[in-house]
Amino acid sequence: MTDELILVDFENVPTVDLGQIGSGCKVIVFTGASQKSVPIDLVTAAQRLGDRLEWRRVDASGHNALDFFIACELGRVQALGNGTSCTVLSNDKGFDPLLRHLNSVGVTCKRIGSLPIPRPPTPKSPTPKPAAKPVTDSSNYGRVLEVLGKSEKKSRPRRRKTLTQSISSMFQKKIGKDEIEHIIAAMIDAGKISQNGTTITYAF
Repeated sequence: MTDELILVDFENVPTVDLGQIGSGCKVIVFTGASQKSVPIDLVTAAQRLGDRLEWRRVDASGHNALDFFIACELGRVQALGNGTSCTVLSNDKGFDPLLRHLNSVGVTCKRIGSLPIPRPPTPKSPTPKPAAKPVTDSSNYGRVLEVLGKSEKKSRPRRRKTLTQSISSMFQKKIGKDEIEHIIAAMIDAGKISQNGTTITYAF
């Protein structure tokens, strides 16, 4: 059973991208007597669909000539009652009353002016990993707090740069810059100090 049937009013919508047709879908393209040529891209895409695409050359001309044949096909689908969903590809709003009636009697159908353009799925943004907490030697961290705690508040370093130099001096320059930065970051995380721009404020 065909899941979906697309009925193309080729006189009304001469540009059709059949490359977007799903695997469970059949297409019937209705063409008028006055239409003498078909775009090569459409023919190529039609070949890929094989027996899922059917051409219906209507030997009639005039205003809305194809509409009656499409309406007839919709009636045939209703009579079969096999649950096929119908889509009329046309910009002619004259189909709308008929489609509303068919929906009211249980035939799922709609009209569209063009086939939707498939969009590639939006890649999911990787979930950001939480920043790793600074890892530092707890004894060095404790030593810095002890020395600063014994210092008079007015004599403590007030700039990030001077605090870095002061900590380096506490250990006779035997610890690296990364370790010093980790100690300062740990002090900020613990609320012992805060930094505004380059200015350091102490909370102990």
